[in-house]
Amino acid sequence: MRGPLALALWLAACRGTDVVAPSVGALRVDVAMTGLDVDRDGVVVRLDDSIVVAVPSNGSYQFSDVVVGNHRVALGGVTTNCTSPDPLTRVVIVAASAPAAVGFALNCTGTVLTPSGIIAFARGDTDHTYDLWLMNADGTGQTRVRDAPGANDFLPSWTPDGTHLVFVTTSRLALIARDGTGFTPLTTTGTAYTPSVSLDGTRIAFSQQNSGSDYDIWVMNIDGTNAHRVTSDAAYEDHPTWSPDGTRIAFTRDYAIYVMDADGANVRRLSPAGTTNDGGPAWSPDGTRIAFHSGAGVPAHIYTVKPDGTALTPLTGGLDNDYFPAWSPDGSRMAFTSGRGGVGGIWSMRSDGTDLRRLSSGGFDIYAAWSP
Repeated sequence: MRGPLALALWLAACRGTDVVAPSVGALRVDVAMTGLDVDRDGVVVRLDDSIVVAVPSNGSYQFSDVVVGNHRVALGGVTTNCTSPDPLTRVVIVAASAPAAVGFALNCTGTVLTPSGIIAFARGDTDHTYDLWLMNADGTGQTRVRDAPGANDFLPSWTPDGTHLVFVTTSRLALIARDGTGFTPLTTTGTAYTPSVSLDGTRIAFSQQNSGSDYDIWVMNIDGTNAHRVTSDAAYEDHPTWSPDGTRIAFTRDYAIYVMDADGANVRRLSPAGTTNDGGPAWSPDGTRIAFHSGAGVPAHIYTVKPDGTALTPLTGGLDNDYFPAWSPDGSRMAFTSGRGGVGGIWSMRSDGTDLRRLSSGGFDIYAAWSP
């Protein structure tokens, strides 16, 4: 059988095998968090346990090309202090007309500070000064330690038992308990900055003005006695940090990273030749690496280097500045100051530079210090 009739019969027989595209629609998910200690690193939305997206704590996401029908939507990654009266797993019907929508509303209560592993930092106040604050490692429990009108309180360093902070208050060093009590001045003359408490809790290294722009590294006892200078170079020296065994100090000299013995001997430069924008060194708890920020490439980012100057490794990148790294007690994470997202705050990441998390977003949050 040939001709038009045969072709018509063949087309009729094959018509039932045509592939018809499924009808699709859209699904919008809205997340709203209120109250204290809002989850700053956002949440995770799962669609049918197959598609996973990150959504801000107060934000939305729209899934497109979703097959018409019933779909399972689940909200995950919610901190324990944030709860909802409604279930965090819902079944939503998607149609081909208007986008379907599902909303998750959560209220977050205040979280108490944990006994250890908390982060001290400085936050800009409405009187244009800085105050000392504390928070848990996940950004919850943010608590002001001290509010002294007209005084700049910043650059905290923990005592090894995690009970006290040494910090700068209007160009002097002082000691205070983590609950804000027992304020004790440690220096009464000169201009002192960037204190670092030794891991045995007996000494404080700090930077103190000698004259003009000449700052040197000094060391004193934890009670402020026996202060003595360990460097005498005419260059600007700042940000000392103790090695875990207390035998060496990393510091900056004219914005390059150096290492020396605790008594000032055997000074060695770690920054590459010509570098003039390095700062904020922090020795890892196991003594194998020194983290610091470098603005050589502009903007500044976080790097690590071995104490012998080898194995220079970048950890952060992008268009925002990252400054002043601080190691967690076990060395697995770092906290640092960043302008990411256009808001100055404290962030954390794994010590290899992955798993970035925003911890605070006060706008002027700087100088993190992680307690034992």
